[in-house]
Amino acid sequence: MLYRQRPQGLRLEAGREAEALISTLGDEAYGVARQRAEEASSEDMAKEWTVVAARIARKTGGRQPLLAGMFH
Repeated sequence: MLYRQRPQGLRLEAGREAEALISTLGDEAYGVARQRAEEASSEDMAKEWTVVAARIARKTGGRQPLLAGMFH
């Protein structure tokens, strides 16, 4: 199922996960979410973590520089 077809409830979970990572990890939250996306055991999980990373980037006003993300 495509992300835009998912029920609203699933998108709220990504928002909650993003908030939890930001509150516990601060500036490192985006990098952790991207790392979890890369290490995910399935394509669906990788997509979910990518959504979480995008929400973190929006909430924190940016994301890590490209090179920092590549070597994290």
